[in-house]
Amino acid sequence: MRMSRYWMTGSMALILLVAGRWPQRNELDDEREGQSARVTLISKYEVDETMRQIERTARKNGVPVLLRTAVKSPDDKAATEAEAQVLVLGDADGRTPVWQSAESATPYLPWRVMIRRLADGRAEVSLPDASNAHATDELDEGTLSRLNDLSKVIERSIT
Repeated sequence: MRMSRYWMTGSMALILLVAGRWPQRNELDDEREGQSARVTLISKYEVDETMRQIERTARKNGVPVLLRTAVKSPDDKAATEAEAQVLVLGDADGRTPVWQSAESATPYLPWRVMIRRLADGRAEVSLPDASNAHATDELDEGTLSRLNDLSKVIERSIT
């Protein structure tokens, strides 16, 4: 019997492995339909400036950026959809949550921020909505509060 698992990790190998892959179709569909604990925003800036704004805002609010990487689409998509920038946020101990559902062999990083270029040059940002998360033994209310506040501050800084 497979069980869903949730844990905190500081393993950069695991974080890079999961963050460095293009989202699967069901993950993107879930985000568009509002099924996952994510918020999608349209930034008034292009991708690079959006990344800088988010990193600056996160660090200023006490939420470390554990990883910054780019991922390429495995499909033959148009140039505007072929690459995304990814930030992985963490807690003060340098850890980030990982979720693996019983239905999927692929782990999921709920605190992954994905930034993609739109055709008009602006950026689409998918970031965690901490208001849907709950504290566990490994994740304290303070971290969740900072993450929840961060979502609101990021929204004000890029829209």
